[in-house]
Amino acid sequence: NLSPLCLCGVLLLAGCGGPPKVRTTFLQSVDLIAMTDQMAASFTHDPTIGSRTAESEPWVISLYRVQNHTNQIIPDREKWLYLARLRALLQQSDVGKQRNIIWIIPPERWAMVAQELGVSEEPYGLRMNPTHQLTAEFHALTNTSGQGRSDTYVCDYQLLDLMTGKIEWEESWEVKRSIRGKTYD
Repeated sequence: NLSPLCLCGVLLLAGCGGPPKVRTTFLQSVDLIAMTDQMAASFTHDPTIGSRTAESEPWVISLYRVQNHTNQIIPDREKWLYLARLRALLQQSDVGKQRNIIWIIPPERWAMVAQELGVSEEPYGLRMNPTHQLTAEFHALTNTSGQGRSDTYVCDYQLLDLMTGKIEWEESWEVKRSIRGKTYD
């Protein structure tokens, strides 16, 4: 025979079924992986990049943080992650050696990176003058109604030649998220 208090506890637990599901249209970690994988493939297969050789004049590419033009708050650490993961993927391949590309971290960013990595020695080339800059910009179109919400995100990556102002490589990534019912974004 269950007491009324115990019965209430059992009914409460049975109705919960675990923690509530978070329903959001915001970008997620799977988006970071999908986006940077696509960007790395695009970069390595680009005709301009592909025409370079190990004997080409070196390109020293500096990263510039992601610009966020969406209504989603993207913390600075995450903004850098979208570029850092792309750089890491390209660094792990032989693209840099084969195409004479050197990736550098902006010197003003080094103190934060060193703290995150737990290192004190500056990497080779940190103080090199960049010839190119890699940028990324997020844009979004948001639609909300009593039925739910949808967000279409577009992220545009550009590799800019700092001497000529020419865009050497550009690629966009897009994803759409939607949910029905009440939203909490």
